[in-house]
Amino acid sequence: MRNKLRRLAEFIQEGFPEKFVDAFKYNKDDCLDKRLAITSQAIAFHQARAEALWLQAGKKRTAEERRAAAQAELASFLFAYLTGEAGGLAESTIEAMRALGRQGEVDIIKSLSSNLSG
Repeated sequence: MRNKLRRLAEFIQEGFPEKFVDAFKYNKDDCLDKRLAITSQAIAFHQARAEALWLQAGKKRTAEERRAAAQAELASFLFAYLTGEAGGLAESTIEAMRALGRQGEVDIIKSLSSNLSG
């Protein structure tokens, strides 16, 4: 489980100025608040970046904007997973993985989602 969370964190880290992956290197229960806080920061960062790119492109979608939006979606899924609420986000998160060109790694999302329901 820890490796799947860390792998997901690596996708979110790209472009994010804080050391996001470091928060997921260790599997300690006392790190949950820290993980939630930095994940919330990553969501806000990638959403703001996606919006700025969209506006910069004249309110048109670009590959870079889609990538930032996909990273925000992954971070939202991770936040929901950490709080036990990720079940309903699996499909949109799988689409986000595909938008990032990570079709071969959608099993991470499927696995994490099934862990919540099972």
